[in-house]
Amino acid sequence: MPRSLVRACAAASAALLAALALSGCTPAPTGPAVNDCAGIISKVLLTDDSGTDVAKFNASDVPKVFDIPASPAPTCYYSTVVTPPAQGGVAYVETHRTLLYIGLSDSEDQALIASIRKTVTGKLWTVRFDYDTPAPTPAAGATSTPTARPSTTSARWYYNFTGAAADDKGEMGYYLSAPVSLGTATQAGLSKPVNVLRIETELRQVKK
Repeated sequence: MPRSLVRACAAASAALLAALALSGCTPAPTGPAVNDCAGIISKVLLTDDSGTDVAKFNASDVPKVFDIPASPAPTCYYSTVVTPPAQGGVAYVETHRTLLYIGLSDSEDQALIASIRKTVTGKLWTVRFDYDTPAPTPAAGATSTPTARPSTTSARWYYNFTGAAADDKGEMGYYLSAPVSLGTATQAGLSKPVNVLRIETELRQVKK
């Protein structure tokens, strides 16, 4: 090997060692940013039918028909507007919103779910599926056996499913992982397994 090349390699090695000495450690690989709602977060924690256009959360943007609490604010917020083919000569606009809450406590998640369940008991709401039904109340005098809540629960409801063609129609549902698995947390760039609650709403309105 030519001496000039040896000297160049030695100089490069010395510079690298000096840089590492100044930093105090070897540079670690850069992981995904936890607040990157448009990146790895959406790819790992959202489903295929979720809105994926990142938007700035504003409580007034969510229609009152869904009545989702303004606080706590979602970690990530998505809002996607599509215009499906007209049906029966009526043109529609569908807005799909996804509110993603990462790292809330069990009580905060349950408060949000309780609010949703209160909303869907109102007029025009019908159940589509519900895998998070409360345990039945024990009969008088019976001793109830405490059971652990499942780590993953979900439910979804229709809004005004049988309404007239020109009426607003929609859906609302949630999916809770309490907490997500270690593998999912790692893939999503989270520092540890935490609770993840996803609330999805969809509203179809006649195009004006």
